[in-house]
Amino acid sequence: MSDEYNLRWFREDDLKWYIEGLNKALWSEYDEKVFNWKFRSNPFSLGFTSIAVAEHVPTGVPVAFNSFLPMEVKAGGTVFTVLQGCDGFVDEGHRRQGLFQRTIRFMVDEMRGGSPELLIGFNLVEAAGAAHKAGSALTYDMDKCTLGGDAFYGLRDRVGVELEPISAEQCHRLYEGWANDCELLHFHRSLSCLRWRIHGNPVRRIQPYRLVRRGEPDSYIVVDEVEENGRLYLTVNDYLPDHLDVALPGVLACLNELHSGVTDVEVDTLRDESLEKASTRLGFTASPWLKVIMKPINNTVQRGEAVYRGGMELSDVKRWHLTPSDIF
Repeated sequence: MSDEYNLRWFREDDLKWYIEGLNKALWSEYDEKVFNWKFRSNPFSLGFTSIAVAEHVPTGVPVAFNSFLPMEVKAGGTVFTVLQGCDGFVDEGHRRQGLFQRTIRFMVDEMRGGSPELLIGFNLVEAAGAAHKAGSALTYDMDKCTLGGDAFYGLRDRVGVELEPISAEQCHRLYEGWANDCELLHFHRSLSCLRWRIHGNPVRRIQPYRLVRRGEPDSYIVVDEVEENGRLYLTVNDYLPDHLDVALPGVLACLNELHSGVTDVEVDTLRDESLEKASTRLGFTASPWLKVIMKPINNTVQRGEAVYRGGMELSDVKRWHLTPSDIF
């Protein structure tokens, strides 16, 4: 029964239950290092661990967790706080009790009057229904584009592209040059955020590069490597819009000289955008990956499946620039 559960915020003594449950439900290697990176080192922290917990009252055991990671969204000179739904699970013995939906309602109630304005989540397609039942709007889709290692190493023509390794600080200057004049909504890459993403990640090896085309600095890309089940995955996880799509063949030719032993390459994109089309022309296979969901908290409203902040429709995919590095 629903009255058998108490909803509350995360406590330090919940950590063992949280790690154990995530490794059963979602991860295979979640540990305290990952937790520390996501929550204790997060430059956008709200001052407490923003994970909603459902505790089973008769046993005192936490049986459901839903994590809400504080982030910032920027568009031109406007910056506002959002919460990104990330790692969560309901213990197998306590499913079908509506606990996932209750954690979302608990978070929204607790955040009323606070700084977070929006819940944004990147839900696996098969899991998006639960968020929709909790009142979130289903907005748009992201696809996973993959290429095998043999095809990757067969791309040799740089077509005038060079990649120069750069620091997080240099990457930030290139980002700022674009972001200050751009009205696209995107996750704010402050310098502290880029350092956190690039240097702090305990699972992935991350390297930013300056993208040079025909001898002129053009943009930047960030790639990460991770080993899983004996395979080495290389993901182009951050880039600026309208740069990578035209330079993609040369970028991949440069990367296969800089990274050895890669078995799988990923370039994940919003569905039907130009980068997805450029990827499939090179032999990448595109498949459904994530459904983006949104739910108003403060200073935002939902009308049907649309979410607004003042006169701006946040749920309009054409207003956004999103990359894999934004997804936690």
